[in-house]
Amino acid sequence: MDRQVYYLPQTLRNWPWGRLINPYYAQARMESVAWLESFCPFSSQAQHVFNKCDFSLVSALTFPKASHYDLRSCCDLMHTFFTLDEYTDALGPPDVKALCDATMEAIENPDKPRPEGENIIGEIARQFWRRASVDVPRPCQERFVNSWRTYLGSVVEQAERRSNSYICTMNEYLAARRNNIGSDPSFVFLEISLQLDLPHEVMEHPLIVALNRDTTDMIILANDMCSYKKEVLANDADYNAVTVVMVNEHTDIAGGIQWISDYHDEIIEHFLRVREDVIKKNGFPSWGTDIDDQVAKYIDGLGQWIRGHDEWNFGSGRYFGDRGLEIQKTRTVVIT
Repeated sequence: MDRQVYYLPQTLRNWPWGRLINPYYAQARMESVAWLESFCPFSSQAQHVFNKCDFSLVSALTFPKASHYDLRSCCDLMHTFFTLDEYTDALGPPDVKALCDATMEAIENPDKPRPEGENIIGEIARQFWRRASVDVPRPCQERFVNSWRTYLGSVVEQAERRSNSYICTMNEYLAARRNNIGSDPSFVFLEISLQLDLPHEVMEHPLIVALNRDTTDMIILANDMCSYKKEVLANDADYNAVTVVMVNEHTDIAGGIQWISDYHDEIIEHFLRVREDVIKKNGFPSWGTDIDDQVAKYIDGLGQWIRGHDEWNFGSGRYFGDRGLEIQKTRTVVIT
C-alpha cells in the first residue's frame, strides 16, 4: 500500500467541556478486567490486545462523576459491548443473530441461568446487567432494555451489509450507525452514573431526543475519523463515514475528512443551541425544580461524554497504538 497521510481536525476546539477523569478509574478497571478475563473470552494474545484498548478508560472519561460501584458497571458495559463486537466481526449474519439473541435473552432475564453449551457472551451479558441494574429506577431499566434491543438489531443489520460489501449513502449510514455505535444504552448509564430518576416523558421530549442524536452523531464522526487507518489496514473500511463520504461525494481522504469536519461543526452549533433552549425553557416545559435540575445535569453529562470520548480515542491503544497522545497533538495520521 502506498503511504497515505491525513490530518485530524480539531473538532472540539471550542467545546465548553474540558477533560475530567473518574477518581475510581484504576480500581474499577482492575475489577472489571479481572471479571471479564474470568470467562476466558479470548486467547492470551488476543486478550492482551483487547486490554490495550482500555475500555475502562473510556468509562472513566465519559462517566467522571460515577460512584465506584456505578463506574465498575460502566466498565462492565463497555467490556460487554466490545466483546460482542469482537465476536460478531468475523461472523456471518445467522451466527451474529444467534449471539445477539443470547445477549438479549440474558438482559431480559438476568436472574435466569444461561443454557449449557451457549456461547459465553450470554453469561457475560447476564452477569453485567444483573449487577448493574441493582437499585436502578424502573424507567431507567426499561430504557436500557429497549435501547439494548435496538442496538442488537443494528449489529445484525451491519453484519448483513458487511457480507454484501454494501456502501450506503451518508443518511443511510448515520441512521444505522446511530443504533450500532451503542450510544443509547450508554446514555442510560449516564443517568445511572449521575443518580438521576427521569420519567419517560422527559427523556422522550423532542429536544432531549435531539441532544442525544447530536451527541451520537459527534461520537460516530470522531470515531470514524480516528478508526479509519485501523480499518483500512484490516481491509474493513467500507462501513466507515470517511469511505461513505469519499464514495458519495467523489472525493479523496482529505476531502472526506474536511466534509466530516464541516458537518461536525454544524452539529456542535445545533447541540449548543438546543441546550440553550432547554435551559431557558424555550419550547421545553418545566417539570418542577427537581426534574429541571436533573435535566441540566444530564445535558452537562452529554457534553462531558463528547470530550471524554475524544480523549479516549487518543488515550487508549485501540486506534493509534502507543502513538495516540502524539497524534492528538500533531493531528497527523500516516497509513502504511
